[in-house]
Amino acid sequence: MRIIFALIALFYLSTGNAQNKIKPDQLIEDFDSLITELRSQHQGLYEYVGKTQTDHEIDSIRGTLNMPLTKLDFYKKLRYTIALTNEAHTSIDLPKATMVKFGISKSFLPLAVSLTGKELIVTQNYGRDINGLQKGVEIISVNGEKTSTILDKLYPLIATDGFNETSLQEWIGGIHFSLLYRLVYPKTKKFELQIRELNNEEVKTVTIPAIRASKFKKKNAKFRSQEFDYNQFTFEQVNDSIAYLSVPGFGEDDVNYEDFYRSNFKKIDSLNIKHLIVDIQANGGGTEGNENLLFSYLSNEVIQKYKRVTMLPKPYQKNKHKEGYIEDKWTSNDTIAKRGEYTLYTDYYSDLGYEKPSDDLIYNGKLYVLISGQTFSGGAEFASLIKMTGRGVFIGEETGGVYEGNVSAYSEYIELSNSKIEVKIPTVHFQINVSPEIKGRGVMPDYLVPQRWEDYINGANAKKDFAIGLITE
Repeated sequence: MRIIFALIALFYLSTGNAQNKIKPDQLIEDFDSLITELRSQHQGLYEYVGKTQTDHEIDSIRGTLNMPLTKLDFYKKLRYTIALTNEAHTSIDLPKATMVKFGISKSFLPLAVSLTGKELIVTQNYGRDINGLQKGVEIISVNGEKTSTILDKLYPLIATDGFNETSLQEWIGGIHFSLLYRLVYPKTKKFELQIRELNNEEVKTVTIPAIRASKFKKKNAKFRSQEFDYNQFTFEQVNDSIAYLSVPGFGEDDVNYEDFYRSNFKKIDSLNIKHLIVDIQANGGGTEGNENLLFSYLSNEVIQKYKRVTMLPKPYQKNKHKEGYIEDKWTSNDTIAKRGEYTLYTDYYSDLGYEKPSDDLIYNGKLYVLISGQTFSGGAEFASLIKMTGRGVFIGEETGGVYEGNVSAYSEYIELSNSKIEVKIPTVHFQINVSPEIKGRGVMPDYLVPQRWEDYINGANAKKDFAIGLITE
């Protein structure tokens, strides 16, 4: 999954005050160039909101480019523009020279956070030790402004799939909150926070010095990391009839997925497991085919996964001679390029060379799938496969990726000529073979189970605990 609108870029940002400003005619030239490329390469631009409203929003942003702007200010406006695609695989970067130049400023809140329900809690401190500031405390306000108000200002800068909200709550976590805060709010040397502990109504005020973005490193972390099983590739026999399988990604380089699936489904078979919990709440996707292979261990039904897989003519013509395009048998007419029909089924594993699992390893027992706003891209596609076939029960929160597919895979990179800002545009539209009741929403849970404040403090996997309780009650 892409890093949320190139947040790494913001590691090196501090202030735009000292930048040379870009003239309005140059800003408009870059803006129009971006819109032209989005229209000619990105199939998601009008997918959810429609052309009339989207173009109105585009024109509104363009109309504000009537005075010189720093690269940072222009970047911020382009973030709002990118969010109009309603497709979270799209990303944007500032020029590296700009990142490095402004990374020396001490202007960042030195905390990592997690949003658990309505509470924004501290998960890590990269700055000074502060009395009263500890892992798990809730941040009530920053510099006199409530966190709920701050979040409302940060969310529009994050592109999501469709109208999803759970992904916003997930992607604001970590150091992203600090980086986004710096993008929206002016430079400051210190932060005054109101905080409180779990099950304690007493509100404390602490003052925290700002840090450079380069201090967000593991060696500077003050708190011990909180470990959760859903972040690891894990198999666990819960009891004689229940097993738990965590698959936190489909693109890890150090994981042999074929071996991982085969070895663990052999265990599931030999242990005569009746209830299998598959945890994809941290699965942000990865290499196409890994989600299909996992599904093939859960069902012997070969289904049509996609209605269509398409690409617009411009990116296709530019890349049609590449090996991957030839492998997938792309064909084109004047208006659209389509991927070969044989790629549309769940026994297609891209170019990974996987073998279908033997019949004795296909699990036919009861299935429970744990999902969250982090379940994105290939992770969300796997959830869609389970949903469209009615294969399992969903526990957790709405997936971050929409039920009906996404625009991802091959991407084109464009550099805007005046600002040198770079944009990554995904070009392949994967349309899953479903007709959702509500377009632009993820797979919904059958049982809503969020990760709560106390779950984080206790290192608990609330969704897993609920599933076990549901099975054993």
